Amino acid sequence: MAILEMTSLSESQRDRILWILANNGGKMERSRLRACTRMRYALLNPILEELAREGRIKLTVGKHGI
Repeated sequence: MAILEMTSLSESQRDRILWILANNGGKMERSRLRACTRMRYALLNPILEELAREGRIKLTVGKHGI
């Protein structure tokens, strides 16, 4: 089994988020995505909102209202 890791300095944070989501079944809790991207919520949230506005992702409320 091969392990792939994106390490290119030229990759955008948006592309990294989409790649992580695509390789994890397309669904992920925000806290887990934050840990995978190693980004603070203050940086992650605006990118997620932009991707949602573009229709690239769908943001939903979790079972605990978070």
